[in-house]
Formats: sequence, structure tokens, C-alpha cells
Amino acid sequence: MTKDLINIKGILLDLDDTITDSRSSWKNGFKKTILSVDSKQQINNIDLESIYLEYTKLVAQKHKDSASNEWNDSLAKDGLEEIIKKYLSIEIDPVITWNYFSQSWKDTIQLFPESLEALIKLSKHCKLGMVTNGLSEHQRFKIKKFQLEKYFEFVLISEELGVQKPDKIIFQIAIQKMNIPAEKLIHVGDNPNHDVIGANNAKIFSCWLKRKNNWYQEVKDIKPNYINSNLLELKSIMN
Repeated sequence: MTKDLINIKGILLDLDDTITDSRSSWKNGFKKTILSVDSKQQINNIDLESIYLEYTKLVAQKHKDSASNEWNDSLAKDGLEEIIKKYLSIEIDPVITWNYFSQSWKDTIQLFPESLEALIKLSKHCKLGMVTNGLSEHQRFKIKKFQLEKYFEFVLISEELGVQKPDKIIFQIAIQKMNIPAEKLIHVGDNPNHDVIGANNAKIFSCWLKRKNNWYQEVKDIKPNYINSNLLELKSIMN
């Protein structure tokens, strides 16, 4: 999205599917787990992509039904057990299977190709802060695995604060920590409902990181200031 250059002094960045390719690792972990418990090789007749999509919808519904604002591993574990019973008709040890799933996504998670280059370049010209929803255990693992903390002035994780995007409070905390006027900050993230709404409400610039095959579709009445397809494009909108 082409607009006038803006005088940005600080950039707030989301983590999942902005810096780390978290959805791909989650899908890989799911597939490896299904294959690991399928001793009768029933999976040959099953479309794993469709099952994975069904699994994500099932877990989302469980979170909605439980009114859980934060991600809940127990709900995701229950959903995994249900999917395996439905398609493989077998009983599993849910704890062992979930642990296998968790280790699998951790083993396969990667940065997006341009993430490291972008962080190095951007951190030389601006203050960077991380604002991410998620469980502390998960997010701290990713940050440590890729040694990301050195690029950021601070890291804000929703579970640690007890407040999550799009709540304006988490952005106000970030603005305070940046010690930069809101009008000279931009927040970048992949989820319009969390990242764009939150930034807009906090009166800072918003950038929807709409990667190829982005999980989220454009949402009516949610208008980001900018739309980029990768992190390196941020340089093109900064003065």
C-alpha cells in the first residue's frame, strides 16, 4: 500500500507468523503426530490437509466455548485426541501424544526467510519492541531458539502481563517502554483483529503483514495504515 513516508522512530512487532512461521510448524507437528500413532497406516486414505483444518476449527471452537481469552494447551490436546479417535478409531495416551506434538512443532519451527535480515537492518535505525499474544513458555522458547531478544528493547507477552492484543493497555505499556511519541511508532502483525485494531485504538500507525497465503482475510471496517507482504518492505514506508 503506497502512502507518504512516515517519520518512524520505533517499531512494535508481533512474533507468530510475523517473525516466526508458527502455523507451518504447528501443521508439521500435527502431521508427524498423526503418522506416529497410525500403526495400521489408515492415513493413506485420509486427506491430512483437510483433517488439519478441521482440527484448527475444533480447537478454535473449544476456546470460544470455554470463553478462554488466552491460548490453552489443554483444549488443543483434547481436540487432538478427538480428531485421532474420529479418523483412526484408536485410543491414545493423550499426554504422551501431546508431548510428541509439542516437541515436533518445536523441532520444525523456522523464521521467515527475511526475518533475520529485517531485524538486523531495522534495529540499526529504530528501536524495536515485541508485542505478542501467547503463552510465556511457547513464546520464550521461540525467542531463545532464534536469539531474538538482542534485537529488541523489550518483549511483552500477553500471558505474562495478563492482557492481550487488541486491548489498548498492552500497546500503552509498549509506548511507555519505548519512550517515543505514539505518532512516531508503528505496529506490525499478521492478524487484523489483534494487530491492526489494537494499533489503531492506541493511535499508532498500523501495518498488516499480509504474507502470501495469509491465514487471515481482510476484515470489513478494519483499515490498516499500511499493508506489506514481508518485513523488509517496512523500509519503503519509513522516512
